[in-house]
Amino acid sequence: MTADERRPERFVALIDAALAAYAARWPLYIALAAATLAADLAIDALARFDAVVLLLTPAFVDGFTSALVSIDVAGRVREEPLATGELFRAALLRWPVVAVVLVIVSLIEEPLQLAVFGNLDETGYGLLILPGLAVLGVLGLPSVIASLDEGVPPLARPGNAVLRSLFIAATWPNLGRLTLAGAMLAVVFMVQELAMRWLGAHGMATAQAWFWGNMPADALFLAPFQAFFTLLYLDFVVREKRR
Repeated sequence: MTADERRPERFVALIDAALAAYAARWPLYIALAAATLAADLAIDALARFDAVVLLLTPAFVDGFTSALVSIDVAGRVREEPLATGELFRAALLRWPVVAVVLVIVSLIEEPLQLAVFGNLDETGYGLLILPGLAVLGVLGLPSVIASLDEGVPPLARPGNAVLRSLFIAATWPNLGRLTLAGAMLAVVFMVQELAMRWLGAHGMATAQAWFWGNMPADALFLAPFQAFFTLLYLDFVVREKRR
């Protein structure tokens, strides 16, 4: 089914569709979550939980799963689902570009979370929270675009993915949906922040508390959120073609 043949979907319908797409391959996605967490732990432990490695490792490792989920969901939307072997081959080809995009996203997300979860000064007495949620939502799109866009040379895809995301967000109805999507992500970030603080308060070293507070949830929620943002992006494409 092409974009011209599809119709725009309600926000709640996109959530339902994302959960259905996740459920269709849940054993694979759970296995990938476990493998991702194990790879993160191995790399970070070898690096002695260095702060820079802690920040960049998830972007590298998550790139494969992000690409695989987006390609899988897009195939299902077209009613042309890929076999597992084809899916892995396609994801491997997209992995390096998506990893670069996720590094960019991580560098923006880390300080951005202070605008949403920080103290009164960091959140501008609450004035930065809503814009922060909007930006979080926008940052969910670049990895999807990098996974699916084949019309751009590989070296240009990271920049194109970021710029395309900003272009989509420039339309008000799209920005409203992205803000809601950012609020959904914020729930996960809040759980991670609380887990990290609880572990730190119970004597775990800061770096290890950061890892165990963040990485398990990151591995578990990556696939369903990537499925959702893929469907959201494809819905934006449909709406754009209907203008």
